[in-house]
Amino acid sequence: MVDGLKRYLPSGLRDITERLIALKDFQVKKGAIPTANIDSGAPTTRTVNGLVNPVISIRPGETQLWRLANIGADIAYNVQLQGSRFTVLAQDANPVDRTWSDEALLMPPGSRFDVLVQGPPEGRTRLITTAYSTGPGGDSYPETTLATLVSSGSPVRQAAIPADFAEIDDLSHDPVAQRRTITFSENDQTNQFFINGKQWAADRIDVRAKLNTTEEWVIRNVSDEQHTFHVHVNDFQLMSVNGNPYHFRGWQDTVQLPVHGEVVIRMRFRNFTGKYPYHCHILNHEDNGMMANIEVVP
Repeated sequence: MVDGLKRYLPSGLRDITERLIALKDFQVKKGAIPTANIDSGAPTTRTVNGLVNPVISIRPGETQLWRLANIGADIAYNVQLQGSRFTVLAQDANPVDRTWSDEALLMPPGSRFDVLVQGPPEGRTRLITTAYSTGPGGDSYPETTLATLVSSGSPVRQAAIPADFAEIDDLSHDPVAQRRTITFSENDQTNQFFINGKQWAADRIDVRAKLNTTEEWVIRNVSDEQHTFHVHVNDFQLMSVNGNPYHFRGWQDTVQLPVHGEVVIRMRFRNFTGKYPYHCHILNHEDNGMMANIEVVP
């Protein structure tokens, strides 16, 4: 979520209603919520801000700013407001250069979107996560209602949505100091997960990068299920998915890795020297080895 995001909006949209939409799930076994050995494919209860199917209010035509965040440990969401489109202003706390819209937003664990929503005609609309599968070796989730949007009251004229938004560095023009291949794999018989064939070790440095340089990483997934690549400190620009160029929108810190596929990213190592991790943001995978360490040096 972006502090000060509204400064990029036209003056007429800077005082609109903001809503936090924090997505999280929980399972219940024998009357209690388990906190260990959780089966991510088991039936689960989805919540918004800790509530089951809460009501969200809006006026017909009203524009609101929604801060969407998947704060859960393992579960992906494919969020859709039926009959409407989300206008994206920021992804993973990074403003976009031009706004873009979509009917559904894929949100793996750790991902965030700041979006504009405009009130539909008077009535009730479901905010849902659609049916979604993370692959033949992963989990399958049914369509589930997350919240109910109630549009009522005096209609207001729909505001014009800006096209140009924030000025963002495009790393496609940067010289590349280093190219690396990062491979995510797993042993589904032992529930062990690996990056470049290794499990995480606190005292091992897996990548050393030089301050104020840009690197290009090919991140491969050789598993039968999706993984969620996430890096701390320095966000990245997604360049391509499975060989298909990705339209530049802005930087991000989380991306879903396709089953037996790959993404290409570029990162510029700015401001910070020291150590930090990159990992799968699915907690069960991270906790069972799918994490590595990077050190940025002068």
